[in-house]
Amino acid sequence: MANTVEKTDQEGLVGQASTQVQEAASTAQEKAVELKEQGKSKLGETLDQRTNEAGVQARKMAQALRRSGEQLSNEGNGQQAAELAEGAADRIERLGGYLERTSGTELVRDVEDFARRRPWMVAGMGLVAGLAASRFLKASAERRYGGSVQAGGGSTRHDVLPLSTGVRSADEPLARESYGASR
Repeated sequence: MANTVEKTDQEGLVGQASTQVQEAASTAQEKAVELKEQGKSKLGETLDQRTNEAGVQARKMAQALRRSGEQLSNEGNGQQAAELAEGAADRIERLGGYLERTSGTELVRDVEDFARRRPWMVAGMGLVAGLAASRFLKASAERRYGGSVQAGGGSTRHDVLPLSTGVRSADEPLARESYGASR
């Protein structure tokens, strides 16, 4: 009989532990869902704020471009340039207005719809962006390392320090050798 009571007590303890584990798992799952919603909300707010700021900046740029076009037109130097500036300012101002009044989620949805309707255009824009980024990186590498960078990643400069470590006179030039040269 003691064995039966002991088994019942163990089963009761196992049942209690199982219930507590299930409750903890349920609480953890609820917290995870809550945190996910908070993160989504914060991301949406940040995206809304950034698109609004971008819209304001675009409108300011459009106003500056419009003033430049008017100045060109008043000087009489570039009527065509003034018309181009006015057209560009109109488009930029429309973009700024769109960014200001559109929420972040609507903007993402519009971009996704555009990508579905014109996948080749999106691929082409990605190609152009990749080429521009590669040119930028190559140009910055050339400035950083002070020489032109070859396709293989190496520099075209092959100068090395003099081979001798002895003392030289002040008017004696340094000997320069290229890599791979044999004597």
